[in-house]
Amino acid sequence: MDVKTLAEVAPRDRFTRVCALTGAGISVAAGLGTFRGPDGLWRLSPEMERAMHVQLLPGNVDALWSVWGGMYEKASRSGPTVAHRALADAGASVITQNVDELHQQAGSGNVVEIHGSAGRARCLDEAFCGWTGRADEVVRTDPPQCPQCGEPARPAVVLFGEMLDPDDLSTARDLAAECDLFLAVGTSGRVAPASWLAPTARAAGAYCVNVDLYPDGELDPAFHVRVVGDAQDVLTDWVR
Repeated sequence: MDVKTLAEVAPRDRFTRVCALTGAGISVAAGLGTFRGPDGLWRLSPEMERAMHVQLLPGNVDALWSVWGGMYEKASRSGPTVAHRALADAGASVITQNVDELHQQAGSGNVVEIHGSAGRARCLDEAFCGWTGRADEVVRTDPPQCPQCGEPARPAVVLFGEMLDPDDLSTARDLAAECDLFLAVGTSGRVAPASWLAPTARAAGAYCVNVDLYPDGELDPAFHVRVVGDAQDVLTDWVR
């Protein structure tokens, strides 16, 4: 079933344990593009998508910094959107597929970044160095270097061909299983492992809502209802 407002089906004061799964759609209002779709980065720059594979390291380090470093700098300049702030105001736990750290900037205190963070970096020499830290600590040479050992450093995002952090996945599952309201915002939630979360929440008794501006096809049966609208409007109206 599709509805117009979140408050209509999930009044804010009825839920005490809110968990939100967020994707690229929530950050569009901050000036950040999506990756798939007709205007997505992978469609506009297919050669850049090919550079995002872990097996191409270290030859694609510059491309990684261009894409992820550029995204993070833009996010830092723009700041979080009103939708990010609404989730923070609601005290929602956040499981995000994004790497822009806008949820943290908005004040959300419990954020699981299942695809890593473009605001962090790590040394390519994981066996002998293993440095991880903030991206702004990286020495900006060509290619950017680890501040600890001088070897190339990369953004700490999950690349194609890499495994997601099992601890993050475990935490995400726990948050989904413990909530009484599960929201998917700016993402269809249909791609694993995100696709496991709504069914987990629903099986544990949560009310599950997909907030989607451009719904594609029938509602995923893991969700009770879909709110068709811009997350910026839907979430700010909901927390008022």
